[in-house]
Amino acid sequence: MFDLVATDQAVRRRALARHQALVAAASEALDRWNALWAVERTAAPTQPHLVAEMDQASADRFWHQKRTIKGPIRAFLDSALGDDVTEALWAPFAVLYLRWEADYPTEWGAPESWMWSPWGTKEALLRRFERGGLPEGTRPQIAELILSALGRPYRCKDWMYARLVRHLDPSFLDRVAALASADDPFVRLRAQFVLHATESGKPRITRTSWQRWLSAGG
Repeated sequence: MFDLVATDQAVRRRALARHQALVAAASEALDRWNALWAVERTAAPTQPHLVAEMDQASADRFWHQKRTIKGPIRAFLDSALGDDVTEALWAPFAVLYLRWEADYPTEWGAPESWMWSPWGTKEALLRRFERGGLPEGTRPQIAELILSALGRPYRCKDWMYARLVRHLDPSFLDRVAALASADDPFVRLRAQFVLHATESGKPRITRTSWQRWLSAGG
């Protein structure tokens, strides 16, 4: 699964093909379930053969879906806050998901890679890291992801990375400060905003914090 971000293109393509084949199988099973539901328009049909076929379609869907990156991500999101053992087990897959989007956005965002919009999952993961903190071993990669988000053209939900800065060592702000003098004016402004929000002890960053800060003159 971690080959989804392999630098070797051939290795990455094989991993992507495996992932997309599992997604396709899960989607086909969901289509079967929906077709069976349409017979009586209920998830609890009266005909025994429909019950059996719907159960099988549902089982097929979840079997395939759990073997994509969605499986361990769901386990991470469902784990209790403060459950260090479970978080340590599944958090690397959450980071993998974010790295995949950061490094190979076309492959990550391809329609064949997901049954539903991947942006909602990105949002859920960033919110979970904000609420629960960064499990041991994830901080170096999260730090790189934050810097990547600050330094690239904006992508959906990127603003939520700013919320994770407070979970990193204060020395990380030196790296953010280096971006505050970048050639790109948007990169400079983002870095300056993160520094302002962090150093001022600003309450939780929201989607409107950035706009208010800009309106106030930055």
